[in-house]
Parts: sequence; C-alpha cells; structure tokens
Amino acid sequence: MWGRGQSGYLYDFDVCQGPENPDKERFDVGVTGDVVLKMTSTLPAGRNHKVFADNYFTSVLLVDHLKERGIHYIGTVRMNRVKDCNMLDEKELKKKGRGSMDFRVNQENIIIVRWFDNKAVNLLSSYVGIEPTGSVKRWDRKTKTHIMVPRPAIVEAYNKFMGGVDLLDMLSALYKFSFKSRRWYMYIWWHTVTVAVIDAWNLYRRDQKKLEPRIKPMALRRFQASVGTSLTSAGKGKIKRGRPLSSPEPDSTPPRKRQHSSVPADVPGGGRGCRLISHTGGTWASVAGTPKRSRSAVPPQYPLCCGT
Repeated sequence: MWGRGQSGYLYDFDVCQGPENPDKERFDVGVTGDVVLKMTSTLPAGRNHKVFADNYFTSVLLVDHLKERGIHYIGTVRMNRVKDCNMLDEKELKKKGRGSMDFRVNQENIIIVRWFDNKAVNLLSSYVGIEPTGSVKRWDRKTKTHIMVPRPAIVEAYNKFMGGVDLLDMLSALYKFSFKSRRWYMYIWWHTVTVAVIDAWNLYRRDQKKLEPRIKPMALRRFQASVGTSLTSAGKGKIKRGRPLSSPEPDSTPPRKRQHSSVPADVPGGGRGCRLISHTGGTWASVAGTPKRSRSAVPPQYPLCCGT
C-alpha cells in the first residue's frame, strides 16, 4: 500500500496493483515515479508544496514533472538514474574528511549533492542546495570526542521532514490485531481501520497539547481500547456501575394489587353451591345461611364446585 503523509498522519493512500500503463511508465518516469505522480495528483498546483522521498522513487524525470506543476522535491537518489553526471567518488571524499561534499546543477536548475559523513549519500532537489551550510555534532572514534561536521542545507531539510510514513508504519505495527482470513481484502480493510485510529490519536494529541498542556495525553494502546469500547457500546443503554442506592427510585407505575377471591353468594332454593378453599386451612361453606368455617375438613389443593 502506497501512502502520502507527514509526521505520522496519512493524507492519501493507494493499494499497489501493478503498472496501469506499462508503455508510458517504461519510457517516462518508471513504475515508482508513477506512484509519486499519482499520490501528488490530489495536491493543487502552484501552492509551493514540497515532497520528500527515498531513492526508491527519485529520478530526474520525476523531479521535472513535479516542477512543471509547481511542486518541489527532495530525495535521495541512485546514481544509475542520473546520466552523464561526473562527481567525486566516495574514496576521494573520504580523503578530504567527514563533511566534504560535491554538487552539480543541470539546465533545469535541479541540483544533485554528494555529502560524505560515515559514507557518501546522494540527494536530488529542485529548490534547495548546499547553502546555507550548517554543522552537526558527530562522534569521532579516533579522538573519542564529539566533533562538528559541516552539513549542507539539502541534508538538513531532508532529515527534518523525511520519515512521516515510516513513523506511521511503526505506530501501526505496535498493537496490530492478528487474525486469519482467506479473504485477502479483509487485511486491507483492517489496515485502513488501524490507520484511521492512529490519525485520530495524532489529532487528539495535537488538540490535547493546545487545550490542556499540563495533562499527559492518553497512550495509543489505551486510546485504541477506548475507541473499541465506544464502538461496541454504541446504541446500547447506559450501564449503571457501582453499588445500588439504599433507597430505590420510586417507580412511575404503582404496584399491582393482588386480587382476593370473595365468598360466593348463597344460592336460594337448594340451588347449586360452591365452596372455596382457604390458604390457611379449612373450607368456607356457602350453602344455606351465614358462612361458617370448618376446621375439621381437610383442605383440598384446588377449588371445588359441586351441584345438588
């Protein structure tokens, strides 16, 4: 998956699907250069945007295409992609010592710089060169002390802004949820969810630093757990935590009253009568006169109705 981002933020991405137009890519900027052109196609032209990439993508033709759109470029470059450019080799720069450099500029004002630190590094740019030359602290093994080494401006700019996508890759690999699936697109979908959570965490840290600088922001692992809890509990009722109150809240609906059975009325003329079972034992006779309680009778387990 190709991506364009800065400082851990992902602004745009594209799933690698191979070359779309092999004839155009073979004779123009190459497969890797076409990736950069596609990632920068969403950027408005002439807004002084700057792109930083490593030597896997960089070429002189790519820098020319971006320069025509008003987009500047800095990146390390492989020397086999730079034709007809004679520069001091690494052995000659090593003799001059750490911090030595060499550069060339073509007709389109694109500069290539070779700077020697522990080893030689080649950089290509369309807007910055070796000036102003600064210095950087390095450890010297021979003297076993720190020394100041000259450093061109192109190296300083590259080190300052390069590495945003690498930081995103590192954060996404810290707490990756492992699962197995035969459907290949599930891995792409889950990776986009992980990247979205990391972007949200970066925005949270930025806002937390501005609004409440004294409070330490939430760690990435805890932030992911909080997002997961919020998503799984969405649409559900609020769960009350803790011990219940000593005096429960009164219900809006009154409690239902238990209906007690009444004694059936007398049946005149020797009609039918019923006897009702009491829960305390005994029966109530409902035939002729005032009901009298009989304690000698054995209470049945259910009401009986009989006819005369």
